[in-house]
Amino acid sequence: MLVFMVETLLEELKLEHKKPVQLFVDNKSAISLSKNPVFHDKSKYIEIKFYFFKDQVSKEKLKLIYYNTEDQVIGVFTKSLKYLRIEKLRDFLELKPINVLIKEKCCNNKNIV
Repeated sequence: MLVFMVETLLEELKLEHKKPVQLFVDNKSAISLSKNPVFHDKSKYIEIKFYFFKDQVSKEKLKLIYYNTEDQVIGVFTKSLKYLRIEKLRDFLELKPINVLIKEKCCNNKNIV
């Protein structure tokens, strides 16, 4: 998993990082399943990667933290969203629409001359 590869790289470079690695997840069931070692009937066909997460959580190398889907900024890059949602995430990232950037550039050039 990429997170642990980056962690290993940081350790090799002797750079400090926060432990355990925090992974933000929008699935409460996945978090509870990783913390509870009891086998659940509904989890019978879970992918192998989730067993890896469960193992890392039990070793306290990984901490899963619930993060609401609506608050995940990555959604603006990976999902089809309504315009109001895009605006909110764009503002959070402090991005500006292209027409505002062009207007600012034009105004700044006039002030220089």
